Amino acid sequence: MSVPAAIPLVSGRHRNRALAAARHARAIQLATEGRTYQEIADELGYANRGTVYRIVHQALARDRRDAVEDHQQLELARLDALQVALWDKALAGDLDACRQVRAIIMARVRLLGLMEQPRPAAWTPRTVVLSAEDRETLGL
Repeated sequence: MSVPAAIPLVSGRHRNRALAAARHARAIQLATEGRTYQEIADELGYANRGTVYRIVHQALARDRRDAVEDHQQLELARLDALQVALWDKALAGDLDACRQVRAIIMARVRLLGLMEQPRPAAWTPRTVVLSAEDRETLGL
C-alpha cells in the first residue's frame, strides 16, 4: 500500500466520505506498522485513541468476516463437486452413494446454519411432597 499524501486535519464532523475513507485506511496502515492508537490519533487529528481503536477493530472484524465467507464458499463448492460425483449412483439405487450424498447434504446444512437448533424443554414447576421420614433424613 502506498503512503497517501498528507491527509489534512479536519476539525469537527467532516462530511467528506473520501477523506474519511483515506483517514481510516491510513489509520489501519499505521496500526499495522506498530504505531500506538494515541500516535495515530495525534497524527490524523482524531479526537482520541478510542476512535482509532474502533476503526482498526472494525476493519479487522470486516476482514475476518470476509475470510470466513470466502472459506465457506470454498467448502460449499467442494461439497457441490462431491455431490455431483455421487448423484447419479445415488439415484440409481446405490445405497452407499445415497448415504454419502445424505452426509454431504447434512454437512452443507450445518455449514450454512440451516439446521434448527433444539429448543430447551420448557421448565414447569413441580410440587414435591416429602414424608415426615424424608424431612427428617434431609434435616428439614
